[in-house]
Amino acid sequence: MKRFQALIAAAIVTGLIGLGMLAIGINAALNTNVVAASNAPGDSPTAVASTSSQAQAQISQLEGLIKQYQSREQQYQAQLNQATTQLDQANTQLQQYQQLLIELQRRGLIRIGSDGSIQVPRRGLFGGDDNGG
Repeated sequence: MKRFQALIAAAIVTGLIGLGMLAIGINAALNTNVVAASNAPGDSPTAVASTSSQAQAQISQLEGLIKQYQSREQQYQAQLNQATTQLDQANTQLQQYQQLLIELQRRGLIRIGSDGSIQVPRRGLFGGDDNGG
């Protein structure tokens, strides 16, 4: 029984390794990103020059993309800095509002409920009772 289990395990492992090798082989065969070997026997100087000019064109294209990405990064950094400044201003304003509410509550002009509701107690116009005096 143990030999049979060992044979099954060996077959499974062998199959998995074989599938992995097959997948790598298929990937290599279908890969279109290949670079021709330069200075290989049988290469003509024009073929090497053509490959070199293609490589130079790709390098120029990649350099252009790098500059474009750097420009975008600078724009994003500027937007981030602007957003940070706006957030700091909003936080400062929020703190001022909190201080105002605390002071109004301390003076008894408002009451803040446990649920966050704000109540304004009824008072007379000049600090007296509701009869105006």
